[in-house]
Amino acid sequence: MTCEVAVMNKRGIALAADSAVTLGEGKKIYHTAEKLFSLSPSVPVAIMTYWMANMMSVPWETVVKIYAQKLGNRRFDTLDQYANDFLGFIEGATTLFPAEDQKRSVQGVVGAVWSGLYRDKLHKKMIGAKKKFAGNAIAVLSDIIRRDHEIWEKYANLEGVDGKYGVNVVEAYAEAINQVETKVFEGLKLTDQVRRDLRKTVAFMFGKKWFHPEDESGIVIAGMGDVEAFPALIEYTVGTIAAGKLRYVKKGDARVGAGSDAWIVPFAQDQVINMIINGIHPGLYKMLVDDVERWIPDVSKIGKGTSKTSVATAKKIDKHKEKFEKYLRTEIAKSYDQPLMHAVSGLPRQDLAKMAEALVNLTVFRMRMDVEQKETVAEPIDVAILSKGDGFIWVRHKSLT
Repeated sequence: MTCEVAVMNKRGIALAADSAVTLGEGKKIYHTAEKLFSLSPSVPVAIMTYWMANMMSVPWETVVKIYAQKLGNRRFDTLDQYANDFLGFIEGATTLFPAEDQKRSVQGVVGAVWSGLYRDKLHKKMIGAKKKFAGNAIAVLSDIIRRDHEIWEKYANLEGVDGKYGVNVVEAYAEAINQVETKVFEGLKLTDQVRRDLRKTVAFMFGKKWFHPEDESGIVIAGMGDVEAFPALIEYTVGTIAAGKLRYVKKGDARVGAGSDAWIVPFAQDQVINMIINGIHPGLYKMLVDDVERWIPDVSKIGKGTSKTSVATAKKIDKHKEKFEKYLRTEIAKSYDQPLMHAVSGLPRQDLAKMAEALVNLTVFRMRMDVEQKETVAEPIDVAILSKGDGFIWVRHKSLT
């Protein structure tokens, strides 16, 4: 896994990332991963990666360093332009991600989804009720797919692609998908309708905001463009390339400016850092809110036959529920978040770096003390400072020690 953080104010931005990488389905952890990258010492822009160490079997380290070479002396006015240029580079990097690799990637994810969502569920149903479903496996499979499509329909469409992109992927890799079908559903005589529904699933997979866990990477692009006085960061979830198109979603951004003088933004395993910022563990906060939801009656479920007194009481309780959630948010901000950010806004750049390193170190310490979890966040911690005048400076890096 990973723990990374950005701490920024109007003087600059400090980035810190641990070095743990998990391989072999979590069985092996190395402490040598590169997750924080400079584009150029003179350019105050950096890229951090988390979750997957590779994209389509190509290390992110290789992708970013080749992009840095391609960037050369080019400069952009805004951080958004750097981000768009980097994503465009990935999409067009046919030497890194050739058409044959794109096809294999599609086959891999289609096979994994069809196997996990459909074939395995069908197998369990057929074993659990032999008499009921005997000789009717296709009907059972059709029902499983239909119910699954109801879930897919609720996903938002992927931004930045044509509405027919998912269908285009199905058409572009028709032969490869046929091969997956033969392998996954060997021994089953599928009807034409089931085969069409299976391909509809593929269209959903590529046309919706959904990423297979084994293909999902987090990308953070941080710093400032030539005309930007203060730092910012943009976070993306990046998937794979299919039919020449990179699938990605912008998760959010944070910008220092008139609206905010300082930010602390954690990524990946962020519970410990969020606990420091908010004064309460995110899991405990969620538990408190969920318990209130369970304890207090839902006004919308009160029937017409209920007395006016009961309705009034329920509405009054509902208001208390809203007040409770608001209290948690406002009091946390007043007691922890706001004072902390006020202090961060006045820190010099070197202290931003010390804070970023300390926050990641707290997560390292917490993981080391947890006997029930593997140390998926670990030292050494790489730390860098980005500023308008000095560009990108390593404060600490595993290659420098």
